[in-house]
Amino acid sequence: MFLLCSTMDHAEQIKQLRQQVPVGLRHAALLLEKAGGDIMVARQLFIQEMEAVVLSKTTAPPEMVLPLLEQHQYDIPRTLAALEEALYTITERVLRKIKNSPEAAIDKVAIVIETATPLQRSFWLPLDTMTLPNVCQQAFMIIHEWLSYEDDEGFDSALYFHRQLVCTTIRDMLQCPEVATAIGEGDEDAFRRHRETLIQQLYALVANNISRFP
Repeated sequence: MFLLCSTMDHAEQIKQLRQQVPVGLRHAALLLEKAGGDIMVARQLFIQEMEAVVLSKTTAPPEMVLPLLEQHQYDIPRTLAALEEALYTITERVLRKIKNSPEAAIDKVAIVIETATPLQRSFWLPLDTMTLPNVCQQAFMIIHEWLSYEDDEGFDSALYFHRQLVCTTIRDMLQCPEVATAIGEGDEDAFRRHRETLIQQLYALVANNISRFP
């Protein structure tokens, strides 16, 4: 009879602990064992474990972590997402998330800028009349839109899409004279050779001027 009561007491402890924090059965039993059956101590051990996991995955200060853990009911992915949002701008989050593909990152940044401004387009953006918050964003969108046009319509057609504006912007803002010359002279082979450099420099424009982007 005593053994049965003890088993029932343990089951009730697990139940009560799980009502307070989202912990699995085995994890709850381990925590209660460490806590000597004290539910409040077991609860605190659980919270400390979750806090340690989050702190190992973020640069956020400890004082930010616990409130967000509690707010998101100790869901680690949701807490980490909330910390990212609190610590970084949306552009910073894009660069942090897309680390291995500058071209994919600048495509995402373009969407962020277009949404944040917002920009009005009639299929293609009006590069010569659109207005953005600063010269970095302006240059970025001019060059990115031209690259998108070239990708869709081909190099020969892109030469008729604000070529002089694009060449000037590439030369002045990205210091890529080879690319500007290739586009200016209609030399597709030279453009292809230097296209990756243009992508890298456009990415660097964002990374080196992050505070000027959304």
